[in-house]
Amino acid sequence: MTGKQHSREEKRKLYQKLVGIGVLFLLICVIAIVAGRFVDGRKINSGSKEEKAESDTVMIGGVKCKPNWDIRTYLFIGEDSRGIKGEKTENDGTGQSDVLELLVIDTKNHTYYKLPINRDTITDVKSLDDDGTYLATTKIQIALAHANGDGMETSCENTVDAVSNMLYGIRIDGYMCLNIDSIKILNHLAGGVPVVIEDDFSQSDPSLKRGETVTLTDEQALHYVHDRMNVGDGTNECRMRRQKEYVGALTQIFKQKMKENSGFINTFYNSLSDYMVTDMSVGEMGNVSNLVLESKDQGEVSIEGTNAIGEYGYNEFTMNEDSRDAIARKLFFKEVGK
Repeated sequence: MTGKQHSREEKRKLYQKLVGIGVLFLLICVIAIVAGRFVDGRKINSGSKEEKAESDTVMIGGVKCKPNWDIRTYLFIGEDSRGIKGEKTENDGTGQSDVLELLVIDTKNHTYYKLPINRDTITDVKSLDDDGTYLATTKIQIALAHANGDGMETSCENTVDAVSNMLYGIRIDGYMCLNIDSIKILNHLAGGVPVVIEDDFSQSDPSLKRGETVTLTDEQALHYVHDRMNVGDGTNECRMRRQKEYVGALTQIFKQKMKENSGFINTFYNSLSDYMVTDMSVGEMGNVSNLVLESKDQGEVSIEGTNAIGEYGYNEFTMNEDSRDAIARKLFFKEVGK
């Protein structure tokens, strides 16, 4: 995997070219090009359709499966860090991924699904040295995959790797990573986003009163989308529900703004460029955006599981294996027999 780190001026010029890209794609989830993933030491779901082989076969819940080569998959990462994005000199545990969501496009049937991934999911995550060298693999929260890295491409690639391996080595075709400060920017560009306050924010932001419909200010939007510990029941599932509502409302506003002003996308990209890491080229983003706009939204699916407080006091989400297997077979693989 390779990724180029552009200067601010290069990013600005790059993003100015993206006038034709649909904002729906940008808000749902997206992007990182991965050559391949491993399951039981075998690469799968990489290469071309003509390269299918018996070695690509994977057993999922007792069912023999092969990768669905008509699927394109993109990962959105919402990072728990602030300020302009920059490379970390040492891995200090900061910069976890609070939001993870896959966009899964079926290019044959012209449909797409959204698959949110609970940030507390316990799965195999690689630990990296400060220079990116692999140290070990540990079962920890998947959110920590991004914290193990340079805060830029290496962190994103480690997250891509953890998500891929969690889902039987699926190929992930691209990623987009935005940090916390992008929330205020997105909300400001929208002119505020209307939501219904369903949780108790009294300890986090008393201006968000339960039961009221509020058009969020930029500061309120940050609390509404990001805060968890002192809001509602304090679970990540509760926060994921709010994030889903917010993104849904935000998407509709941005789609209307694009209809009214074709130059809005320029403002969108230029405003976010310092707070974003992605490995997509202009052409790749345009192609994926067109696929989304031309495909039918099949809605959101999710992996079931249980929440618990772990040994060290942190939230842990344990996947239901049957649910994980069913989702993997539904979205990413084709069954070929027992």
